[in-house]
Amino acid sequence: MNGKSKLLLIDLLHVFPPDFNRLINTFIIGYNTAHGTAGNGCWDIETKDWQRYEFLGDRVLNLIVAESLFVKKDMDLDEGEMTGILSSVVSNRALDTLVHQYEKDSIMRLIPHSIREQNSYGERITGGAFEAFIGALYYEVGLENVAFFVNAIMKNRMDTYNPQQNSIGILQEHVQKTYKTLPEYRETVRVGPDHKPVFTYKVFFNGCVYGEGSGESKLLARQAAVKSSKDGAG
Repeated sequence: MNGKSKLLLIDLLHVFPPDFNRLINTFIIGYNTAHGTAGNGCWDIETKDWQRYEFLGDRVLNLIVAESLFVKKDMDLDEGEMTGILSSVVSNRALDTLVHQYEKDSIMRLIPHSIREQNSYGERITGGAFEAFIGALYYEVGLENVAFFVNAIMKNRMDTYNPQQNSIGILQEHVQKTYKTLPEYRETVRVGPDHKPVFTYKVFFNGCVYGEGSGESKLLARQAAVKSSKDGAG
């Protein structure tokens, strides 16, 4: 991107509440002009490159949220609580809900043509689109500017997260206290296309199956496995 596009992106990343439509539009114009087809209304990017940005964005999101939780001295969070909040706010379901809260249509412009033409958008795709967007923004304008944006839109979720509502966290605590061990999660089945897989997990402890469940992400499948158990979290 040229310097003017980057400066405009930085300005928009520091606006709250965010103007998702304008932010995405500015990003697409700048990126396509520099790397793709100028004038294309959607992100002109190959699927493999989009997936690389998705990979990068996932790590950037985890780092930003993890650092924010680490410095929340007023909440006095331990490792388990930070892990619970982190996994909750950066899951595909959480990102999909976040995107729909602000601008559910604009995010579709960030999905590669090869995926858009299949007309199949689950939370895995919209969550992935947001991750790819974050990865590209990080690459273009740096961590500090992206962190301001991410912290602003996720602050409420991080502040209001209740670990007692997290089924996996409750199970971990119950099993550890009762049986002096930890549950084990095993992926047993994976079906569907690469862009929209469905995972099935079983949760075990002491060699016995505690529950089984499926979901569009590994986290959702593990949560479903816990919720399907006979006595839940105890």
